Amino acid sequence: MKRAQVILLVVGILLAMVLSPAVAQDEVYFPTAEWRISTPEAQGMDSAELAGLFAQFAQDQFMDSMLVIRHGTIVAEAYAAPFEQDLRHEMWSASKSVTSALIGILLRDGYLDSVDTPVLSLFPDRTFENMDANKEALTVRHLLMMGSGFTCDAFMPEATGDAIFASDDWLDYTLGLPMMVAPGTEFHYCNPNTYVLSAIVTKLTGMSALDFAAENLFTPLGITDYTWVSNPQGQSVGFAGLQLTTRDMAKFGYLYMNDGMWQGEQIIPADYVAESLSTQIAPPWPDTTYGYQWWNIVSANTWFALGRAGQYIVLAPDKDLLVVMTGGGINETIRPYIQGYPLNYAVAALTVAEGALPENPQAVSQLEAQIAQIETPAAVDVAALPDVAALVSGKTYALLQPISMPVPSALGLRDHFFANAVSFDFTDAGQANLTLVSGDGESWTVPVALDGQVAAVDSPLGLISNRGEWHTDDELTVWMEYVGDGQIVRFDFCFMPGALETHINETVGGFTAFSVGVMQQ
Repeated sequence: MKRAQVILLVVGILLAMVLSPAVAQDEVYFPTAEWRISTPEAQGMDSAELAGLFAQFAQDQFMDSMLVIRHGTIVAEAYAAPFEQDLRHEMWSASKSVTSALIGILLRDGYLDSVDTPVLSLFPDRTFENMDANKEALTVRHLLMMGSGFTCDAFMPEATGDAIFASDDWLDYTLGLPMMVAPGTEFHYCNPNTYVLSAIVTKLTGMSALDFAAENLFTPLGITDYTWVSNPQGQSVGFAGLQLTTRDMAKFGYLYMNDGMWQGEQIIPADYVAESLSTQIAPPWPDTTYGYQWWNIVSANTWFALGRAGQYIVLAPDKDLLVVMTGGGINETIRPYIQGYPLNYAVAALTVAEGALPENPQAVSQLEAQIAQIETPAAVDVAALPDVAALVSGKTYALLQPISMPVPSALGLRDHFFANAVSFDFTDAGQANLTLVSGDGESWTVPVALDGQVAAVDSPLGLISNRGEWHTDDELTVWMEYVGDGQIVRFDFCFMPGALETHINETVGGFTAFSVGVMQQ
C-alpha cells in the first residue's frame, strides 16, 4: 500500500473515532413528546419471554402497571384495571432518586459547590441539638448515600425516624438527631436524610423541590402531570410523595440511561450520574450496594429506584433496557434488597440481541394475550352463593369496635374513615355490595367483584378497586386497593349466627385490627 493511502486510511480511522460518538448521540431518540412503540423483536427481544415476565408479576403481586423499553422504544406495557396509562401513581421512596437528581442540578447551576459541602454550613442561621464533631463532619454526600450517621434507621424499631411526622420543624428534628456513628461509615436507611436534601434545594434556590423540579427537570423531559406532597412547613417531602405516570417515570429512568443528557442538554452532570449509579456504600445485605439514592443488585448488573409497596424504575445499561413497574401489596417491613430481588433478577435474565430478531407473530400474539388478560381479565364462573349469603344479605351489623380504615401516606398514617356498622348485599353471585356506615351516619357502598375481576368506585378515600372470594361457606375475603397508591386493605369476614367477626390487615404497612359485629333486627 502506498504511503499516501496509509496516511489517508489512518486519518479516516481517526476521524471515525472522533465523530462516531457524536453521531451515536444524535441518533438517540428522546421521547419528550411521545414514546416510540414497536414489537419486541424489532428491538432484539423475544415477545414470548416478555409474556412470561408480565405473567409472573401480574400473578405474584398486585401489579398496577409494567413498561419495558429497549433502545428508547416501548416494546411492551400493561395497565391492570382500573389503573390506566394516564393516571399518576404514588412513587413512595422511588421519589428519593428524583430528589437526588435535583442535587445534581444544583451542582450544574452553581447553587452547590460540591457534594462534600458540610450540611451545617448550608444553614448558618440555625442551631441544632446534639452537636458533636461527627455532626459537624456531615456532608451532602453522606445524606445522598444514606450514610449520615444519625440515630435513624427505618428498620430499627427504636429509631425509625418516623417521629419526623409529628415534629413542628422537620429540619430541626432531623439535624437535631443524635449521631450513632461517624458519617460515611455505615449504611442506615433513614427517610429524614432525604428530607434534608429537599430542604437544601429550597434553602439554596428559594423554591420548593417540586417547583425546582418542574422548571429544571420535568419541563425539559416533557413531563406535565405531577404532584409532590408537602410537609406542614410547605417543603416537598423529598423521600416520598411524588406522583408521576408510569411513562413519565420511564422518562426519568431514561435520562439516567443517557448519562443525564436529554436532546443535547445536560440536565444532570454526567459525572454526578456516574457517581449516583456507582457503589458509594454497602448496605448490610448480600449482593446489594447503594449509590446516591439509587439501589444496585450487583450480580444482576442493574440499578433501580425503589418505592414502598412495589414501585420500581430498573436500569439495565448493559442491555440498553429499562423496566418500570408500579403496584402494591409488598409489606414495607421487608428488607429493600428482598423486595428488589425478584424484578431485578427477572430483568437480568431477559435475553437481548444486538440487532432485530425475525418477526414472530405467534410470540407477539402470546404477549398481546397476556397483556389483555392483565388489562381486561376474563370473568370466571362462580358457584352459587352459599346459604349464609341469603341469611345475611340486607342485614346490618353494629360493630362493638369501630373499623379504622388506615391510609398510610408520605405524611405518616392517616385514618380517614371509621365504620361503626357494616351491611352486605348478596343478590348477585358475581358481585357483592359492602356498605360501611360511620358513627355520624355517613355511609358509602363498595362494590366487590367475586368473579375474578375488580370493581372500582370513588370513595371518601379516593378511587378504590375491590375484589373478593368465598374461602368457605361462612368466610368472605375482600381486598380493597387504593388505586395508584399501592395500599391494600384485606378484610376477612366470618359470618356466625347473629354475629360477624371482622379481621383487617393493611398488607403494606402491616396495620391489623379486629372487631365483632352484632346483627341488628
